[in-house]
Amino acid sequence: MTARLRLTTRIVVALVVVAVAPSGCRRKHVPVDAVPELGYPSCTDAGADDGALVAEGHIRSGPQSQEKNVVERFTLRRTSCGCAFVSRQEWPLAISDVQVRFDSSLTPLWAWKRMTIAGSKRADGNADTRRYELRTGEVFIKRRDAEGGLTMEKLLPGGRMHVAEGARVGAVVAPGRGIITAWLLRAKLPIGGMARELVLDFRDMIESVEMGTLERHEDQFEPTLGKRVRVYTFFGRETVFADDDDVVLGDLAGMRPSESLATPEPEPLPTYGAADPRTP
Repeated sequence: MTARLRLTTRIVVALVVVAVAPSGCRRKHVPVDAVPELGYPSCTDAGADDGALVAEGHIRSGPQSQEKNVVERFTLRRTSCGCAFVSRQEWPLAISDVQVRFDSSLTPLWAWKRMTIAGSKRADGNADTRRYELRTGEVFIKRRDAEGGLTMEKLLPGGRMHVAEGARVGAVVAPGRGIITAWLLRAKLPIGGMARELVLDFRDMIESVEMGTLERHEDQFEPTLGKRVRVYTFFGRETVFADDDDVVLGDLAGMRPSESLATPEPEPLPTYGAADPRTP
């Protein structure tokens, strides 16, 4: 299934579920009048907390990828008050700018995402921005859509696995693959090991919080990279490759380090101004 069809299907399914769900079903996105306003999680008042580089990556779709022209850059830095992750994923259908803040043990505390449209004629790229506040132990979403509308919600846990009362989000999954690096570094799994966390997944238009598993398999030789890689599967179905430092190198679907590919890199897509994580 192509990325365009998958995205369209997700939106249609989401609308159908909302339309036909029985009134007795418990909503996971609960509208609220206000969300906690704890401020941007900077280590200093000046915001100068770039920190020491822990991991970085520049990956893009290879010749075996179904989704073409996908490019992702990411960094993970250790700051004086935890860790900071920054990424940008570009592909013809959409652009995603992401920031996530973690504590020193790589427990996520706060996240932010801006989605823009590559072909937009507007100065802001039809930006849809969302802030995820996790510092209270619950998940609150503050969203400003492309038309300027503001919505605030509390996101409740769902999924098929039981979520213990008071459980806090232990990992996040965002657009791209680089963010999984933080989960790998937090879990520190041996071969054959498994970790289970409450996961905030905000890749899609409709976010979810549910229990998710991360498994480490036997290392394998990856011919396209010419070396052995670590192999991890999360959610039981999505597989990524990592180096000996647990930095994500690509995935089973064909994402690879840019320098390993002979194909030319796609032209950069519009930035629509600097991404400002202090919004919405």
